[in-house]
Amino acid sequence: MIAVYRLLILLVAPFALLWLRWRIPGPPELRARWTERLGSVPESGPDRPVLWLHAASVGEVNAIAALVTALLNRYPEHRLLISTITVTGRAEAIRRFGAGDDSGHENRVDIVFAPLDTPPAVGRWLKRVRPQLAMVAETEIWPELYRGCRKRDIPMVLVNARLTGKAMGRYRRFRSLFAGALSAVDLAVCQSEDDAARFRELGLEDARVAVAGNLKFDSAIPADLGDSVRRLREQWGERPAWVAGSTRPGEEEIVLAAHRLLREQHTDALLVLAPRHPERSDEVRALIEASGLRQQSIGEDVAGETAVVLIDRIGVLVPCYAAAPAAFVGGSLVDIGGHNLLEPAAFGKAVIAGPQLHQQADSARALREAGALVEVRGADELADAVRSIWNEPQRALEYGRAAFGVVEAGRGSVRRTLRLLEPLLTRSGAG
Repeated sequence: MIAVYRLLILLVAPFALLWLRWRIPGPPELRARWTERLGSVPESGPDRPVLWLHAASVGEVNAIAALVTALLNRYPEHRLLISTITVTGRAEAIRRFGAGDDSGHENRVDIVFAPLDTPPAVGRWLKRVRPQLAMVAETEIWPELYRGCRKRDIPMVLVNARLTGKAMGRYRRFRSLFAGALSAVDLAVCQSEDDAARFRELGLEDARVAVAGNLKFDSAIPADLGDSVRRLREQWGERPAWVAGSTRPGEEEIVLAAHRLLREQHTDALLVLAPRHPERSDEVRALIEASGLRQQSIGEDVAGETAVVLIDRIGVLVPCYAAAPAAFVGGSLVDIGGHNLLEPAAFGKAVIAGPQLHQQADSARALREAGALVEVRGADELADAVRSIWNEPQRALEYGRAAFGVVEAGRGSVRRTLRLLEPLLTRSGAG
């Protein structure tokens, strides 16, 4: 099976490279760094050993934030290399960690693209990086990359690891290929027992599987959050507001329809709309215009006639969740599987989402059991949910307290993950 995979990946790689270079969303200056995907990354110097942490896209980058800080604090003599697949993921990693000195870490973070999963690219990339430890966030199983780490005796760990039931069906069809890749994994640190069971089904024995919870529960509150929230509320005024965050194609139309319904009763209602990929902003602007609603971009005082504020850049959604009374989390009214439900929950907000939450199953289950998740199935139900939060402050407070309680109860994953990593880091000479 690995021979067939290698042949196919070599045939597909040129087209994948063209797509990653020209078609994938993201800043052009980052897309231009395409040679990194062939292994042409800066060579690691001998002065500081490298810990490598891979986070494919924006969601994974946000999930590892607390772990990045913990690793930098725990291993001050090391550099941390963060790799991504998507350009937007890299942009978010640069925003969050690129300076490396916001916590006194003296530019110890490097950010690059991961290699294409071909033998030449993987070999060149690993030869230049030479990590003491490889950590891969969530679900990224690249057979050639994993085998390359095993060949070079680089300890491999899956952190915040998860396998959804839907994804498991795909892995089962090619079980021998992925089981072979997982044989290179020293440890899978899973989010839940369900995830651990699926990794065992794919071939990881019990001794190489552990459960530490979801790293997203440990996400830190930005130091300047209070100032950001005050600034946003000043810009929005005293109007009833709600946030629709991380929306995907097909969802914005539903969100805008819900907002029109809300404005029938609350004529000054304000929607703060954040598409998952800011590069879609022009497309979303056209949808807002077609809906007949007045709009403007985030960052300015909101004019009286403005009905929609569009978030057209990264790094703004979290303070918006904190500032608004009601929050809808996107990727959940279409078959994406949902995005991070814990972001608004951490600020004591009722969490509104659609029914498609298979990518957030554990978070959704915890919020649902606590009575903190409001699930909707269209514009009418979405409008009703937001309206009830505005009109029933006591009910909204109860939702928010329950949501915050779920987040607090789930904390500790970073500490547990570090404890599980310690033996491997010691073995590789990092301890």
